[in-house]
Amino acid sequence: MTAPASAHVRGDRATAGRRARLLVGGWVVVLTALLVWPITGRGYLLAHDMVFTPRQPLDAAGFGITSAAPRAVPLDALIAMVERLVDGAVVGRVAVTLPLLAAGLGCAALLRRCSLAGQLAAATAAVWNPFVVERLALGQWALLWSYAALPWLVLGIAAGRGRRAWALCPVALAAAAITPTGALIGGAVAVVVAAVLRRGTRDLLASALAVVVQLPWLLPAVTSASAGTSDPRAVAAFAPRAEHAGGTVLSLLGGGGIWNADVVPASRGGLHAFAWLVVLAVAAVAGVPRLRALLGCRVTAGLLATAGAGLLLAAVPALPGGGALLRSVVDAVPGAGLLRDTQKWLVPFVLASALVVGAAVDRAAGAVRGRGAAPWSALVTVAAALLPLLVLPDAAATLRVPLRPVRYPADWAAVSRVVAGSSGDVAVLPLSAYRSFPWAPGRSVLDPAPRLLPSATVVDDRLAVGRTVLRGENPRVRQVAAALRAGPGLARSLAAAGIAWVVVEHRTPAGVPVALTGLTRVRAGSDVSLYRVPGPVAAVRRSPAVTVVVLAADVLAALAVLGAAATVARPRRGHRRHRTPERHPAG
Repeated sequence: MTAPASAHVRGDRATAGRRARLLVGGWVVVLTALLVWPITGRGYLLAHDMVFTPRQPLDAAGFGITSAAPRAVPLDALIAMVERLVDGAVVGRVAVTLPLLAAGLGCAALLRRCSLAGQLAAATAAVWNPFVVERLALGQWALLWSYAALPWLVLGIAAGRGRRAWALCPVALAAAAITPTGALIGGAVAVVVAAVLRRGTRDLLASALAVVVQLPWLLPAVTSASAGTSDPRAVAAFAPRAEHAGGTVLSLLGGGGIWNADVVPASRGGLHAFAWLVVLAVAAVAGVPRLRALLGCRVTAGLLATAGAGLLLAAVPALPGGGALLRSVVDAVPGAGLLRDTQKWLVPFVLASALVVGAAVDRAAGAVRGRGAAPWSALVTVAAALLPLLVLPDAAATLRVPLRPVRYPADWAAVSRVVAGSSGDVAVLPLSAYRSFPWAPGRSVLDPAPRLLPSATVVDDRLAVGRTVLRGENPRVRQVAAALRAGPGLARSLAAAGIAWVVVEHRTPAGVPVALTGLTRVRAGSDVSLYRVPGPVAAVRRSPAVTVVVLAADVLAALAVLGAAATVARPRRGHRRHRTPERHPAG
């Protein structure tokens, strides 16, 4: 072949590659829009564990420097800092949309050497699957950031195109680490993939970063005054459940099995779920060999190893003796409460499933192309894009209510203005972690008070799952609950507990457990009322040493991520900047 002809072929391939990326990107945008369409309404996202407010306070709780367990660390601090610049209505919409886009585009990028059909299949399976829909319906959008970060993390570690590509690694690790679970999952994938590639300095750096990003939640967990261990009954309460007649393990294999039946698409109880299992089984047989060819044997082995470990951990409560083992661990090991909701550890398995589906479709598309049947090739491409939608047809309908924005009653803004700038903490009644309001119909919601009020807030951390009420871990809540039982000495007991204000939320199930005798009613509203605790209020003391250690860990983690990204992205001095040829992702 002559040089001009070779250049022409390369140009055609580049044009085809750009066209494929545009088509895949456009399709991912369409899928994401179909799922999150309800967020186009006015208001703030509020459903189950998802709480966005106009401006979340930046306080000690966001960094885990309180007596509460650091479950939303460093997520709350990051949201509060972002909402200093952008209203929470915008932040919420970005928070639920971006991980869907990143997951679909990331899987397509990992399989960039695939046909268009393979990339479309992987992208669709990554966005439109039971795990994503159920977790988003439960309001756990932050966990999806870990899920969305994994393909980019693998791409960055496995890239053989120089330091700029490797810069994806620290960025993806940081995105995954906005929650403790995500930090552990991202760190595990980084360590395993780096280990199988054995590239020396990069492997050590990836492993070091994987450890450093754990510090923002790990140190608060170690230094917190909350109970070190969790209620062992939580293992049964949050155990994965069977969504269909195939049982719990098959539900997990299909990417479902979440503990909360209220967020499960109705189609998961019928033939659609079994159809998806058949798709995954066929894809595993046909796709794994092709995936090895696309990503390399080592990268594929690392992905499948983490996927298998995640699936095994998710299935532990459903295995003989697994529930008893997990209960003993949760009861005895501090911090093991992270393990109680085991279905969330499916994250790497769901990612691997999407990649295997894409690889299998690429193999089928290649076989059709080899026979020169262009119409059949187009049919394979269309089927690859639509198949996940057909086996989970009610995904968008399941998200219609949870993603419908709400408007907070005006009482909240009035109460916030009164409380702002005062000393002492706020106790919120009724004592329950979750609420149900007429202005947020069709859903139960995590109490929004801590993210609406500018002062430190004490809310009940006990969890009611069905008829089981799991004990809380925050000793401060127990102190306030005891003060509420003090009878005539209510005001004095609350003041001794450091409570300066009591907020009462109306029109929600459960009531105020006691008459608020001795408190001064400052504002009475139809949705929220505010009471002042008279007299001097005891100061809530926090250890300066713990504060310094935790904040230093946050700064260290931030500097490590930013430094690693900047270092690997900066061109080396003395070297000409030139375009390097694309190499195999496994190097």
